[in-house]
Amino acid sequence: MSGQAGEPVRAESPSPKNAICPVCRSDRTVYHASAQDRTFRVAQGCFRLHRCSACGCVFQHPLPDSARLASFYPEEYWWSDTGGKGSPITRLLQRLERSYREFVASDHVRFLERCARGRHLNRRRLLDVGFGSGTFLELASRRGFAVHGMDISETAVRLVRDRSGLDVRQGDIGSDAWGGLRFDFVTMFHVLEHLPDPARGIEYAASLLKPDGSIIVQVPNVASLQAKAFGLRWYGFDVPRHIVNFSPRALRLLLDRSGLAVERVARFSLRDDPAALASSLATGLDPMRRKQMRGRKSAPVEAAAEIAYFALVLGALIPAALAGVAGRGATIWVQAGKKADAG
Repeated sequence: MSGQAGEPVRAESPSPKNAICPVCRSDRTVYHASAQDRTFRVAQGCFRLHRCSACGCVFQHPLPDSARLASFYPEEYWWSDTGGKGSPITRLLQRLERSYREFVASDHVRFLERCARGRHLNRRRLLDVGFGSGTFLELASRRGFAVHGMDISETAVRLVRDRSGLDVRQGDIGSDAWGGLRFDFVTMFHVLEHLPDPARGIEYAASLLKPDGSIIVQVPNVASLQAKAFGLRWYGFDVPRHIVNFSPRALRLLLDRSGLAVERVARFSLRDDPAALASSLATGLDPMRRKQMRGRKSAPVEAAAEIAYFALVLGALIPAALAGVAGRGATIWVQAGKKADAG
């Protein structure tokens, strides 16, 4: 199948009968488009996406097995500095980037605090599934939460544990890493879209909750203005790593079918919405993509790219926020708790 990386290849033929929606299990699905890995270019081939007419999600078909899924990711699929290594310019950029990331990750902590408002002060035990760089955990700890983290990456666990001494453990969905420990909050920021079976991810998170606990989920919004404007060039699609792309209806259905009731919804993320817009406009400037090419360019060139990207993010802030106010932001946040009859 020809075409530039990330460009859709349209077709009007319906999906095969076995293209069942992984969210609502409907067979009312149609072929949507095909695309290649245009962000990191580590995954070979063309990937077919299908759209569910019942819930609005867009999903990869066929779903990848675990071995193929692992091959989609570059090394260090999260942001991290190099601990003060590199040239003076590189170290300065790392410090500035860390300060910026702490600033925008504070938005996540504020959302968590709104979810915790009105609860007993001692009910602040938190598990973050897929913690990545650990920035959110560190900030939540400073705000009085008893934080714990789980990530599939052994390297991420080691780096965060060495840097901050937090209780972080290696594990995947379904892991028994936590034994009998239960949490007031389980957060999953940009995790569900990476799972071939997102229902299993939700059920796992719910199993780790105290009876009155909540899960907090954040995913890209496939019904957003950004998704409509950019199509498959939208950074939120990130073919092929984002296997299931959620509409607000799809996420609500997933939670409802897992015995959870939605308590709070938001449609804008200070960390993710402006950055998604900037990376959609200029994928080559995206920091994660540039990190994979680090060492190929001089420090001044990297500095210029970093400054250009930061300026683009700042310029994207107002339009991204306005889309959120209109209810069409690039991110869906949901707080949900167990239904009264769910046990």
